[in-house]
Amino acid sequence: MTDEFKKPVFFSANLHDDLSHAFEDLEKVHSMLEQIVRNMEETADLPENEAVRVYLRDTADLVLGQADALEKWTTTYENAVCEQLENNHLVYERDTYQTLTRVLQWDMVDVRQLARWIRELKELTAHIGLTLPYLLHVRQIPTEPIPEDVAKYPVFVLDRQGYCLCGMGLDEILSLDEVRDRMEN
Repeated sequence: MTDEFKKPVFFSANLHDDLSHAFEDLEKVHSMLEQIVRNMEETADLPENEAVRVYLRDTADLVLGQADALEKWTTTYENAVCEQLENNHLVYERDTYQTLTRVLQWDMVDVRQLARWIRELKELTAHIGLTLPYLLHVRQIPTEPIPEDVAKYPVFVLDRQGYCLCGMGLDEILSLDEVRDRMEN
């Protein structure tokens, strides 16, 4: 087996969300094309040269036709694709696996990114009928060494900047000093 086949292949995680954003982008392109058409029509009224005026109006009609086609196909595909992905268990399983892999390979730079991935993982596991503890134990997450005096808070993960992922739901982000202050109060 060649090395080419041993490399993991990662598609876009959260495909169900990414596609809706892609359709939003297409709708923005449609709006931009409509604005271009309006600008061309306004500009067509300015030139003294009849040939330029006709050219601008013809081009505006052509762009408007393409913008309408884009809008029609965007709506058609958005409805079809989103309906297919809405409850597609395999897509959610794949997204869950990819997000879990991200969590397990976290670089310990910014705990906020880790918290976002854990939030996504909770949402994804809910779609496939699992819970986060079933897939991930906090001891599996890479972390900087956690000082003993704050570990009892509970602090589960510490990044390189001194910020912690705390709380039983892994949803609280505090600096080491903030954790110490809360423990004193």
